[in-house]
Amino acid sequence: MNFVFENTQGEILNLLHNEYFFLIDQEGQTQANADISALTIGDIDGDIITNVRAEPRTITLTLRINPAVNVETAKRAILKVVKLKQSGTLIWTQNDRELKISGIVESVDMPRWNNAVAMQISLHCTMPFWEDAEDTILQINEAIGLQYFTALEDRSSDMLYFPDDGIPFGDFDTRRQRTFYNSGDVAVGMEFEILAIDTVTNPIIYDAAGNFFGVGYGTKTVVMNEGDVIKINTNRGKLSVTKNRTTNLLNYVKPRSTWLQLQTGENVFRVDSADVQTENMMFYVSYKQRYI
Repeated sequence: MNFVFENTQGEILNLLHNEYFFLIDQEGQTQANADISALTIGDIDGDIITNVRAEPRTITLTLRINPAVNVETAKRAILKVVKLKQSGTLIWTQNDRELKISGIVESVDMPRWNNAVAMQISLHCTMPFWEDAEDTILQINEAIGLQYFTALEDRSSDMLYFPDDGIPFGDFDTRRQRTFYNSGDVAVGMEFEILAIDTVTNPIIYDAAGNFFGVGYGTKTVVMNEGDVIKINTNRGKLSVTKNRTTNLLNYVKPRSTWLQLQTGENVFRVDSADVQTENMMFYVSYKQRYI
């Protein structure tokens, strides 16, 4: 197991294996709370839930100075990496899984002269969930291996030969629907990337419930030429849709579109367009699962 703090400059403070201190306690690392808003109506029993959201999380680290180390030296080593009011990331590695959570350093309580007094660092995490350190990237359209060979008519020979018209090693999978599984604890946003192999008109993405996100409608047609890329980010706080990284397509979003989320458990997504052909695009999904 490893547990470190990384600041915005990439400097690392190892919290478990450090010559200056021992980590003796950590509060809030596995705690999450929900804020539930409800409405009561007249004399009707109970209430009606109107909104549910996860509250920010505060993680407090308690450190004990190594008795063999000068307290001021230890303090300087910690404050070199941990800066009040600045962002930082806790990275937790265990059982071949690396998770991270980011926040703002909201308080630092450190003794000046006494090694026996514990010091505390609090991190305010506006996004209260741990998330995978690396993106999961999945592709909807894929190459299908067709690896087969034609043997000589003489069955006694193990030799293979290539006919004049060649031998297919693979083909393009034209199915536009795939199943994805979110093994995290909450629904998460995603980044969709549509790559045009040929002309693509008004691309659209559906989930199994019939919700969709599309660009292009009516007179606001969106046409992708070979090599064009449309990126759709459905992560809350980062909502965007662009073409070739420069053209903002928010004004071309199809009415009643939904910023699709990857729900916990099994999810099915399908990509489509207004074109007849089915081999005109490739489609990628990337996301980070989140955990309590």
